Amino acid sequence: MRRKINDIPKLARNFFNILNEKVGPFDRPIQFRIFPFDAGGDINLLTVGNAARHYVTYVTWDLFGHPEQKRGRLGRYELVASCDDPEWCRVALTHVGRLGLNELLESGCIVGIKDCFGAEPAIQGILLEEALSVKLRVGGEIEPCGLLRCIGITRPEMEFAMRGSAADLIQRLKLAKIYPNTDTRRS
Repeated sequence: MRRKINDIPKLARNFFNILNEKVGPFDRPIQFRIFPFDAGGDINLLTVGNAARHYVTYVTWDLFGHPEQKRGRLGRYELVASCDDPEWCRVALTHVGRLGLNELLESGCIVGIKDCFGAEPAIQGILLEEALSVKLRVGGEIEPCGLLRCIGITRPEMEFAMRGSAADLIQRLKLAKIYPNTDTRRS
């Protein structure tokens, strides 16, 4: 039986240092929500490339050490998305983050998000894909950690992935030059 790692703050620091190298560097200043995720608020998001690009990379900050997070093969994880709309990203990643406290989320899963937005949004689902997987050592113990990429998809894309596979959809998104970004205004 694997021992439980007790030094979560040190594990989180090591993980976010890796993220800063592989995904970042994170934009400064880092802003945190006043009403915390643990108390029912929105998820905190770190950004990369906020001033320089049309698509900004968003990385969640609240899930890695959350005691209720359901952990599968990837272990402890955060979410990452590249998106053209910060408000959409905040709402969608908060929804996926909360879902991950109640259900096991893995690469290849599709999460419906239509009800998170008013009217009939173009992007109605999120395809989850493993973006990073590392094993960190803390106090003699090894802990798997990673990032789940969240890619916004349309209803027809969701149906395509359910008939085929998530890998097939990712290939189509790459061919269409959509992957790995979420363009919230596309049809």
